[in-house]
Amino acid sequence: MPRTELLLFDAAGTLIEPAEPVAAVYRRHFSRYGWEVEEEILKAGFRKAFSGIGEPRFGHGPGDDAERDWWREVVAVTAETAGIDRGAPGFGECFAALFDHYAAGSAWTVFPEVVEVLADFRKQGFRMAVVSNFDRRLHRVLEELGLAEWFDLILTSADVSARKPSPVLLQTAMNHFSVPPSHAVLVGDSRDADGGAAAAAGVRAFILDRPTTDLRSFASMVREIF
Repeated sequence: MPRTELLLFDAAGTLIEPAEPVAAVYRRHFSRYGWEVEEEILKAGFRKAFSGIGEPRFGHGPGDDAERDWWREVVAVTAETAGIDRGAPGFGECFAALFDHYAAGSAWTVFPEVVEVLADFRKQGFRMAVVSNFDRRLHRVLEELGLAEWFDLILTSADVSARKPSPVLLQTAMNHFSVPPSHAVLVGDSRDADGGAAAAAGVRAFILDRPTTDLRSFASMVREIF
Protein backbone atom coordinates (compact mmCIF):
# COMPACT_ATOMS: atom_id res chain seq x y z
CA MET A 1 0.00 0.00 0.00
CA PRO A 2 1.25 3.54 -0.74
CA ARG A 3 2.56 5.42 2.26
CA THR A 4 1.36 8.86 3.26
CA GLU A 5 4.88 10.31 2.88
CA LEU A 6 6.15 11.91 -0.31
CA LEU A 7 9.80 11.98 -1.37
CA LEU A 8 10.73 14.85 -3.70
CA PHE A 9 13.84 14.61 -5.88
CA ASP A 10 15.82 17.21 -7.77
CA ALA A 11 17.23 15.80 -11.03
CA ALA A 12 20.55 17.18 -12.35
CA GLY A 13 23.21 16.79 -9.68
CA THR A 14 20.94 14.52 -7.64
CA LEU A 15 19.83 11.68 -9.93
CA ILE A 16 21.85 12.40 -13.07
CA GLU A 17 24.83 14.37 -14.33
CA PRO A 18 26.21 15.19 -17.80
CA ALA A 19 27.93 12.21 -19.39
CA GLU A 20 30.87 14.40 -20.40
CA PRO A 21 32.11 17.87 -19.38
CA VAL A 22 29.86 20.66 -20.65
CA ALA A 23 32.85 22.57 -22.05
CA ALA A 24 33.83 19.55 -24.15
CA VAL A 25 30.33 19.32 -25.61
CA TYR A 26 30.25 23.05 -26.39
CA ARG A 27 33.73 22.93 -27.96
CA ARG A 28 32.72 20.05 -30.23
CA HIS A 29 29.53 21.77 -31.35
CA PHE A 30 31.19 25.14 -31.91
CA SER A 31 33.93 23.39 -33.92
CA ARG A 32 31.33 21.83 -36.23
CA TYR A 33 30.21 25.33 -37.15
CA GLY A 34 33.71 26.66 -37.70
CA TRP A 35 34.64 28.13 -34.33
CA GLU A 36 37.68 26.65 -32.60
CA VAL A 37 37.75 27.54 -28.90
CA GLU A 38 39.70 26.11 -25.96
CA GLU A 39 37.67 24.22 -23.39
CA GLU A 40 38.94 26.30 -20.47
CA ILE A 41 37.60 29.46 -22.09
CA LEU A 42 34.24 27.80 -22.67
CA LYS A 43 34.18 26.47 -19.13
CA ALA A 44 34.68 29.97 -17.71
CA GLY A 45 32.16 31.44 -20.13
CA PHE A 46 29.51 28.86 -19.27
CA ARG A 47 29.91 29.45 -15.54
CA LYS A 48 29.55 33.19 -16.10
CA ALA A 49 26.46 32.73 -18.25
CA PHE A 50 24.73 30.09 -16.13
CA SER A 51 25.01 32.07 -12.91
CA GLY A 52 24.66 35.58 -14.29
CA ILE A 53 21.73 35.89 -16.65
CA GLY A 54 18.89 35.68 -14.14
CA GLU A 55 15.73 33.62 -14.40
CA PRO A 56 13.64 32.62 -17.44
CA ARG A 57 10.91 35.12 -18.31
CA PHE A 58 7.89 33.00 -17.50
CA GLY A 59 4.54 34.56 -18.26
CA HIS A 60 5.40 35.55 -21.82
CA GLY A 61 4.27 32.25 -23.33
CA PRO A 62 4.50 28.50 -22.59
CA GLY A 63 7.08 27.50 -20.01
CA ASP A 64 9.06 25.57 -22.61
CA ASP A 65 9.48 28.75 -24.68
CA ALA A 66 10.83 30.64 -21.68
CA GLU A 67 13.26 27.83 -20.85
CA ARG A 68 14.49 27.52 -24.44
CA ASP A 69 14.99 31.30 -24.63
CA TRP A 70 16.93 31.15 -21.35
CA TRP A 71 19.20 28.40 -22.63
CA ARG A 72 19.75 30.29 -25.88
CA GLU A 73 20.99 33.22 -23.81
CA VAL A 74 23.29 30.92 -21.80
CA VAL A 75 24.81 29.61 -25.03
CA ALA A 76 25.03 33.12 -26.52
CA VAL A 77 26.84 34.56 -23.50
CA THR A 78 29.17 31.55 -23.41
CA ALA A 79 29.91 32.05 -27.11
CA GLU A 80 30.52 35.79 -26.75
CA THR A 81 32.96 35.13 -23.90
CA ALA A 82 34.86 33.01 -26.43
CA GLY A 83 34.72 35.76 -29.08
CA ILE A 84 31.84 34.29 -31.10
CA ASP A 85 29.12 36.71 -32.22
CA ARG A 86 25.61 35.47 -31.45
CA GLY A 87 24.52 37.04 -34.72
CA ALA A 88 27.03 35.10 -36.80
CA PRO A 89 25.74 32.76 -39.52
CA GLY A 90 25.27 29.30 -38.08
CA PHE A 91 24.85 30.35 -34.47
CA GLY A 92 21.13 29.53 -34.43
CA GLU A 93 21.79 26.07 -35.85
CA CYS A 94 24.61 25.51 -33.37
CA PHE A 95 22.36 26.41 -30.45
CA ALA A 96 19.62 24.10 -31.72
CA ALA A 97 22.11 21.23 -31.97
CA LEU A 98 23.32 21.84 -28.41
CA PHE A 99 19.77 22.05 -27.09
CA ASP A 100 18.84 18.80 -28.81
CA HIS A 101 21.99 17.09 -27.53
CA TYR A 102 20.89 17.47 -23.92
CA ALA A 103 17.39 16.20 -24.73
CA ALA A 104 18.73 12.65 -25.15
CA GLY A 105 19.41 10.20 -22.36
CA SER A 106 22.81 9.47 -23.91
CA ALA A 107 23.96 12.97 -22.87
CA TRP A 108 23.50 12.06 -19.21
CA THR A 109 24.61 9.42 -16.75
CA VAL A 110 22.88 8.10 -13.64
CA PHE A 111 24.74 8.29 -10.33
CA PRO A 112 25.78 4.78 -9.24
CA GLU A 113 23.54 4.41 -6.18
CA VAL A 114 20.36 5.92 -7.61
CA VAL A 115 18.51 2.85 -8.90
CA GLU A 116 19.30 0.82 -5.78
CA VAL A 117 17.96 3.57 -3.49
CA LEU A 118 14.87 4.24 -5.60
CA ALA A 119 14.05 0.52 -5.73
CA ASP A 120 14.31 0.31 -1.94
CA PHE A 121 12.06 3.34 -1.49
CA ARG A 122 9.53 1.77 -3.87
CA LYS A 123 9.52 -1.47 -1.85
CA GLN A 124 8.77 0.57 1.24
CA GLY A 125 5.75 2.12 -0.46
CA PHE A 126 6.93 5.73 -0.63
CA ARG A 127 5.38 8.00 -3.23
CA MET A 128 8.10 9.73 -5.22
CA ALA A 129 8.19 12.78 -7.48
CA VAL A 130 10.81 14.69 -9.43
CA VAL A 131 10.74 18.48 -8.98
CA SER A 132 13.44 19.93 -11.22
CA ASN A 133 14.66 23.25 -12.60
CA PHE A 134 14.76 21.65 -16.04
CA ASP A 135 12.52 22.01 -19.07
CA ARG A 136 10.33 19.28 -20.57
CA ARG A 137 13.35 17.61 -22.15
CA LEU A 138 13.76 15.96 -18.76
CA HIS A 139 10.76 13.68 -19.36
CA ARG A 140 12.52 12.09 -22.34
CA VAL A 141 15.89 12.00 -20.56
CA LEU A 142 14.53 10.12 -17.54
CA GLU A 143 12.55 7.77 -19.78
CA GLU A 144 15.60 6.87 -21.87
CA LEU A 145 17.74 6.40 -18.76
CA GLY A 146 15.19 4.01 -17.24
CA LEU A 147 14.42 6.28 -14.29
CA ALA A 148 10.92 7.53 -15.17
CA GLU A 149 9.33 4.23 -14.09
CA TRP A 150 10.33 4.82 -10.47
CA PHE A 151 8.39 8.07 -10.12
CA ASP A 152 4.71 8.76 -9.64
CA LEU A 153 5.10 12.29 -10.97
CA ILE A 154 7.74 14.24 -12.89
CA LEU A 155 7.51 18.03 -12.78
CA THR A 156 9.86 20.52 -14.39
CA SER A 157 10.06 24.28 -14.12
CA ALA A 158 8.62 24.46 -17.64
CA ASP A 159 5.60 22.42 -16.51
CA VAL A 160 4.71 24.95 -13.78
CA SER A 161 6.39 28.12 -15.17
CA ALA A 162 8.41 28.61 -12.00
CA ARG A 163 11.87 27.66 -10.77
CA LYS A 164 13.22 26.80 -7.35
CA PRO A 165 13.81 28.54 -4.94
CA SER A 166 10.19 29.39 -5.66
CA PRO A 167 8.09 26.83 -3.73
CA VAL A 168 5.68 26.32 -6.68
CA LEU A 169 7.23 23.05 -7.91
CA LEU A 170 7.06 21.52 -4.44
CA GLN A 171 3.58 22.85 -3.73
CA THR A 172 2.29 21.52 -7.06
CA ALA A 173 3.63 18.05 -6.27
CA MET A 174 2.20 18.06 -2.75
CA ASN A 175 -1.18 19.24 -4.02
CA HIS A 176 -1.16 16.47 -6.62
CA PHE A 177 -0.87 13.85 -3.88
CA SER A 178 -2.83 15.81 -1.22
CA VAL A 179 0.22 15.61 1.05
CA PRO A 180 0.95 18.27 3.70
CA PRO A 181 4.48 19.71 4.03
CA SER A 182 5.04 17.74 7.23
CA HIS A 183 4.75 14.50 5.23
CA ALA A 184 7.18 15.50 2.47
CA VAL A 185 10.95 15.75 2.21
CA LEU A 186 13.13 17.08 -0.62
CA VAL A 187 16.59 15.96 -1.70
CA GLY A 188 18.71 18.13 -3.97
CA ASP A 189 22.23 19.38 -4.52
CA SER A 190 21.72 23.17 -4.31
CA ARG A 191 21.50 24.88 -0.95
CA ASP A 192 20.11 28.01 -2.62
CA ALA A 193 17.61 26.50 -5.07
CA ASP A 194 16.58 23.30 -3.31
CA GLY A 195 17.10 24.48 0.24
CA GLY A 196 15.36 27.77 -0.50
CA ALA A 197 12.35 26.10 -2.11
CA ALA A 198 12.00 23.64 0.75
CA ALA A 199 12.15 26.41 3.35
CA ALA A 200 9.55 28.44 1.44
CA ALA A 201 7.24 25.41 1.17
CA GLY A 202 7.74 24.31 4.78
CA VAL A 203 9.32 21.02 3.71
CA ARG A 204 12.34 19.32 5.23
CA ALA A 205 15.35 19.13 2.93
CA PHE A 206 18.50 17.07 2.54
CA ILE A 207 21.22 18.84 0.55
CA LEU A 208 23.66 16.47 -1.14
CA ASP A 209 27.39 17.17 -1.09
CA ARG A 210 28.81 14.59 -3.48
CA PRO A 211 30.97 12.60 -2.98
CA THR A 212 30.75 13.10 0.79
CA THR A 213 27.02 12.32 0.79
CA ASP A 214 24.75 10.69 -1.78
CA LEU A 215 21.24 9.23 -1.96
CA ARG A 216 22.19 6.50 0.53
CA SER A 217 22.78 9.30 3.03
CA PHE A 218 19.35 10.69 2.17
CA ALA A 219 17.82 7.24 2.70
CA SER A 220 19.32 7.16 6.19
CA MET A 221 17.67 10.50 6.95
CA VAL A 222 14.32 9.25 5.64
CA ARG A 223 14.51 6.18 7.91
CA GLU A 224 15.04 8.47 10.89
CA ILE A 225 12.17 10.88 10.24
CA PHE A 226 9.53 8.51 8.81
